[in-house]
Amino acid sequence: MNFKEAIKADLDIFVETEEFAEEVLIDGIKCKAQLMVHTADKSNRQNETFPGLHGEFTEIFFKTEPYLAEHKKLPHRGDITLINGKRYEVVKAEDELGLMHLILSSYRANKPRVGDRRVD
Repeated sequence: MNFKEAIKADLDIFVETEEFAEEVLIDGIKCKAQLMVHTADKSNRQNETFPGLHGEFTEIFFKTEPYLAEHKKLPHRGDITLINGKRYEVVKAEDELGLMHLILSSYRANKPRVGDRRVD
């Protein structure tokens, strides 16, 4: 067994639902994946380019093969993808020897508060 074959055999460990992963719906495909959500809220980090925007940054790891069998191409930076029905923009996408690693962003604007003026 060569190195790449050994890595491929070990991929199942990373997506084992009893240890690390969970069932996730990725662009309509049910996959076992590791999902980590990082929140950047108003109190700790804001997008300085677009003041008032804050949101979630999500990392997800899943096996490349099942996704490719259905979609024929992997996600790329700037693509829009759905994770469990929630819309994300792909910030970074890497196929790491058969394990897909995506960094996703989901921005939302501050909700208007009572007394805020609307600017048209």
